[in-house]
Amino acid sequence: MTAAPQGQDSADELPVSPLEFAHQRYFVQKLRVGEDFIGVPRVDAFATLCAGKRVLHVGCVDWPITDLRQSLHLQLDACCELDGFDIHDEAFAQMQPHLKGRLFNDWADVRGPYDLVLVPEVLEHVPDVQGFLRQLDALGAAQYILTVPDAYSCFRRHFDYNSGAQTFVEVVHPDHNCWYTPFTLSNVIRKYTPWQIDGLFFFNGISLLAVASRPAG
Repeated sequence: MTAAPQGQDSADELPVSPLEFAHQRYFVQKLRVGEDFIGVPRVDAFATLCAGKRVLHVGCVDWPITDLRQSLHLQLDACCELDGFDIHDEAFAQMQPHLKGRLFNDWADVRGPYDLVLVPEVLEHVPDVQGFLRQLDALGAAQYILTVPDAYSCFRRHFDYNSGAQTFVEVVHPDHNCWYTPFTLSNVIRKYTPWQIDGLFFFNGISLLAVASRPAG
């Protein structure tokens, strides 16, 4: 995994797209997005990133479609010291007998410290992004990994407009509040946390993965 500097200035040296000439510079956002995880199975990527660390997995139950045979949390439990957090504790009794770590549904009960907080496909569900990111930051972890559905990666397979019927079809989880892009994901992280974005990557064919860390000192 190659760390990639983020923000407009990091990619300003040379124009790489005709869009840069078609719009005022103020509106053109250029970010480095890596391809390190293209073709890497989702579980394998997370297992490598979490290996040997003390990890809090936020959104750990996949509610309401919890399936122990496909559970990311159960699969990661073998490779790291793992706890889980989810507001949907309905599945806790089903999952806990198969786990070494703890499950929490109240932030006040979470006890660190954690090396890594893993937040896969959660941010697009939350109603208060600023409050949620600040709560994650309050955990005091050294590193944060977030993934979100990427509007760019999903564009061709998830959106269609039929002009004759004047009908828009969108393939999306019904609980999602928004789609993210490389810029909007990095933008909310920069706005609402003190984290340094160490890398942004295309992930799992449909998502973005952000690796962030707490600045030294």
